[in-house]
Amino acid sequence: MTAYTSAEEFAILIQTVIVLLIARRSYAMTQGVTYSGPRLIILPALIVVLWALSELESILLTPWALPFLIVLDLVILVLAALAFTGVAERMTVVERGPAGGWTYRIGFSLAALFVGAFIVRVAVAALLFPSSLEFGSPPGGFPPIQQQTVLAIIDALYSMSAGLLVGRSLGIHRKVQAASARAAGGGAG
Repeated sequence: MTAYTSAEEFAILIQTVIVLLIARRSYAMTQGVTYSGPRLIILPALIVVLWALSELESILLTPWALPFLIVLDLVILVLAALAFTGVAERMTVVERGPAGGWTYRIGFSLAALFVGAFIVRVAVAALLFPSSLEFGSPPGGFPPIQQQTVLAIIDALYSMSAGLLVGRSLGIHRKVQAASARAAGGGAG
């Protein structure tokens, strides 16, 4: 069993809280929630900000990462978002709510995919390179090349999960907009 420092334990705790928030929100979405544009934007925006901070952190830990791995991670994020937007749109069910607003529900597999990708990233980090979850340069210089490689994998997984979340939000938004357009045009909602 890995012995964690108190800073690593705290970082793992913070990541666990983030996972629980994401899991709770994803579960609620499988049951059906009221559509709110700002709410749909807040979590992806928060995750992208955390992703950007993680990328900045990688520069401190893996000096060879700039610009190669940073660009690769950005490409992974963008491609995951683009690829996943259509999937999320197809797997979202939109209905008119009792108050006249829109509600939406996503499939369980859609929620599980994103939550699973995020959990895998946190688990890999916690097991193979727990100090990567902390912010700040480690004492004593750069980590060994093996840990730098693990960090590159962790960053790629984070890029993919962030892209999945962005794509999920875009897909839901597009589905609600299409339902709104159909309803405004007199078609079936």
